[in-house]
Amino acid sequence: MEQKRCGAKTKSGEACKKTALKNGRCKLHGGKSTGPKDRAKHSESLKGNKNALKHGLYETIWLDTLTEEEQELYHQVSIDPNVQVDSEYRLSELRIRRMLIRIQQEEQKDKPDPAEIRAIEDAITKVQMNVATLIRENGKLRDMQKQKSDGSLDQLVEILQQARSKFQG
Repeated sequence: MEQKRCGAKTKSGEACKKTALKNGRCKLHGGKSTGPKDRAKHSESLKGNKNALKHGLYETIWLDTLTEEEQELYHQVSIDPNVQVDSEYRLSELRIRRMLIRIQQEEQKDKPDPAEIRAIEDAITKVQMNVATLIRENGKLRDMQKQKSDGSLDQLVEILQQARSKFQG
């Protein structure tokens, strides 16, 4: 009796020749993964799955996975660059605080996992690097705004005021 082959496309571009499992794929190409038994029952729980979330640095956020409260907040977010920089800086500080709490919780365990602590510390370093970049970019933004406000708008306002007083007087 001939065994069914996986047939998945390999890195070399050929079809996989390993023996297929029940779902038609070998264990390397998804044969072990059967997914939820009742897709209708579990489809909502799979939406925005956070089971592998460790520190939140690489968390993907999709608009359709936001809660009602988050959707309201989303629409309240300012697109003003100054407000965005300020908000991002504040959120970065909160993110660092949460990570520090996670480190503290890990250290309080009977057997703290040094790899977990290192991973969180690395994530904190990345957030701090992002904050440094944010501060640099904020400085550039403020310099650009200073250059834009060279006084010409103030001169225009003064000219308009003079014109109004001429016509009124």
